[in-house]
Amino acid sequence: MAKYQVMFWKHIPSQVKAWDGDSETKRMLPDYFQAAIDAYAMKDGSTDMDAYLEGWKWGPVEERSGSPADVLNRVVDELTAANPRARLLDPS
Repeated sequence: MAKYQVMFWKHIPSQVKAWDGDSETKRMLPDYFQAAIDAYAMKDGSTDMDAYLEGWKWGPVEERSGSPADVLNRVVDELTAANPRARLLDPS
């Protein structure tokens, strides 16, 4: 079993970390997630440093079976599939 968390900027996922008693692994989501975060920050006015930094939060700690690397890969794949580039970068 491995625990994991997702880092969000407001509602947009950005990074995943997974760990067990022996190891921890992290991965940023594809670059278009950061592009979506930047675009949303401009749109909602979170452009000064304090407002931008306030948006970053870790989601709840969750647990799945598998090694940290396996859990990390599955969660990243799921988030990428659930948030395609066209959807995240849609300006509406």
